[in-house]
Amino acid sequence: MSERCRGPRGARAARAIRGVVALAALLAGCATHPLRVASSGDYPPFTSLAADGARQGLDVAIATRLAADLGLTLEWVPLAWPELAAAVVRGDFDVALSGVTMRADRALIGRYARPYALTRAVPAIRPGDATRWRSPADLNRRGVRIAVNAGGHLETVARQRFPRATIVPVADNRLAEALAEARIAAIVTDTAELAAWPAAGPRPLALAPLSVDDKAPLLPPDRGELAARIDDWLMAREADGWLDAQRVRALGESAARDDAAAARQAVAAWVRLRLALMPDVAVAKRAAGLPIEDREQEARVLARAREQVPAAPDRAAAVYGELIAMAKAAQQRTPERPGAPPSLATLRAALARIDESLCRELAHLPPGSLPEWRAALQQTGAPPPSIERLAAALAF
Repeated sequence: MSERCRGPRGARAARAIRGVVALAALLAGCATHPLRVASSGDYPPFTSLAADGARQGLDVAIATRLAADLGLTLEWVPLAWPELAAAVVRGDFDVALSGVTMRADRALIGRYARPYALTRAVPAIRPGDATRWRSPADLNRRGVRIAVNAGGHLETVARQRFPRATIVPVADNRLAEALAEARIAAIVTDTAELAAWPAAGPRPLALAPLSVDDKAPLLPPDRGELAARIDDWLMAREADGWLDAQRVRALGESAARDDAAAARQAVAAWVRLRLALMPDVAVAKRAAGLPIEDREQEARVLARAREQVPAAPDRAAAVYGELIAMAKAAQQRTPERPGAPPSLATLRAALARIDESLCRELAHLPPGSLPEWRAALQQTGAPPPSIERLAAALAF
């Protein structure tokens, strides 16, 4: 009997059973080496250090239970945000769980497991400065100093969105202390971190976010087996409700979602990450003198999707047919630009890693209506007609 015939309760039960089976298989295959988890300890509510040195936060809870369920000893690896990329390349850890944002540049050097939280980047000011700074545009001026955590995703956002201002990187994410200085006009933070501060602390300046960001475990590129295990574990913890309870405790009621909504959010995140690589793909093709359309590569991608979703190969092919069309449209919109892009081989390897996780989602996708998929895919930034066609391919 199909999940559609069983109804929502039967589908949820089936997913929970799959999670238990996957976890049992996972435990059977685990070695006894420790699980090395990288964490900055400076990014509440995902990870922070208490006065006694104890770690706390959403990612600490996730890492602690993940290691326990895998039957592994948990080993914390200190993480400095400016060193994250180099640490991934060196393989200094098995997985980074520290509120890591899914980004195209990181996908090129590593691989992500399933996203589990969503935040929005915002500029924030002192409460008493509300009449001085009325919009983000007011901050984008010469002489305005904006503080941001050094080396993290938000520094990239700040430099992109406030090119005329002076960006002041702050070590150890000490943004509250930075904003206490009169010479700092604002900080760039995110909605999760902002909510963790006292009510009398910084206040958001913009209604529209500077960026919408998915948080996900980041692994070195050769940790494909571990990434698959973490994907299965996260699906199981969504199915049994544990992860949502932890998410709500850390991020508030607005972060609540059931396992079906979490699956739609994950698919949307993978689609968005995939599309984020397309400008580099376009530049790499032009540099190599290749056309945007590559029918042989498209056929390989479709065949791979069908193979990786054996229970629903036609549906996977339909979804990837839309993804290929979206990718070509994004490449065609990419303007000429100077500089050497990543190689096409590097880009395609990154896309293959993304597709492994996306196809895992497609293989266990819960039922979802067209309006639900349409709403979830809005975050991809794709044109509305593309979103409509992809939503139709995903809905059942």
